Amino acid sequence: MKSHQAHYAYLKIQELTKSCRLNGLPVTPQRQAVLEALARRNNHPSADELFEDVKLLIPGISRTTVYRVLETLVKIGVAQKISTHESRARFDADTSRHAHLICVGCGLLIDFNGCEDLDLMRNQRDNHGFHLLDYSIQFTGLCPDCLSGMAPPRTSGTLTSTSNHKEE
Repeated sequence: MKSHQAHYAYLKIQELTKSCRLNGLPVTPQRQAVLEALARRNNHPSADELFEDVKLLIPGISRTTVYRVLETLVKIGVAQKISTHESRARFDADTSRHAHLICVGCGLLIDFNGCEDLDLMRNQRDNHGFHLLDYSIQFTGLCPDCLSGMAPPRTSGTLTSTSNHKEE
């Protein structure tokens, strides 16, 4: 699995290089490090989680730089920002259209396979004359650990880390 993630990270860096050139942006070590850290994870991390990864590679990098780099990566289309019921955004290196499952108990966020054949963009104008550009699908519920009472409890209104959950 690790070699698959390393290969995927390599492909994402190639995509970053191409997208930066198309957008007239330099390919900086910071952009490369943030995207590589994101591509090597499969748990849809927050900016803060990515900052912790990237500062191991670039010790002097600031949290603000990581936030700005993530926004640039989303803007040029090599990463996507996932808005959830949490107060913090999560990020995904997989920019293909796919749905997510979000546990409202512990904050687990995983890819959901099953909506790939759904073509909601076949008509790009809705009944209100709104021109559709994109969409996202998120299903919320409770994961098996939360249903069985095995998930770590929330503390002070914030979600606990999802690192102990196994990604599918």
